[in-house]
Amino acid sequence: MIPLFGTLAALVLLPLGLLFLLKTNAGIMFLAACAGLVLLESLDPTVVMTAGSFLPGEGEAYIRLIVIFLSIGFAALMFRNSVAKAQLAIHALLLIFLGVFLWIMLPSATGVSFLSDLSKQPIWQDANEYRTLIVAGGFSLSLLAILLAKPAKHEKGKHH
Repeated sequence: MIPLFGTLAALVLLPLGLLFLLKTNAGIMFLAACAGLVLLESLDPTVVMTAGSFLPGEGEAYIRLIVIFLSIGFAALMFRNSVAKAQLAIHALLLIFLGVFLWIMLPSATGVSFLSDLSKQPIWQDANEYRTLIVAGGFSLSLLAILLAKPAKHEKGKHH
């Protein structure tokens, strides 16, 4: 039971760390996670197999996991300092949705053995029944977070 909640805690705390360290828009990170999952579906299996051959054991599964986390990390870096302090609460809530979303989606998307083992737990199976609600809630909060984002600063002066 500890690995189950430890994994969930890690999937929530890592994005929360990015929020508080980089002040990154959580809506962008949620959508980047969705994009990473779509990217996995469109990647040629040969590419994943070739890249996975450099890692021992479950190399292909870890390559899939890396693709998702790279998409989140890249979005976090590109949109750093885009959250006002007053909006941190809504972004933290959204990152809880992101952590649960990843906890539910990663076992079947990546095939990493310890995640697949977690998906056999009754609590994961109960949470999986709410997958649609979690995705819809995360998507809705993502749109709200993006709409509330700080506007980009432009230099005043002549534009040519």
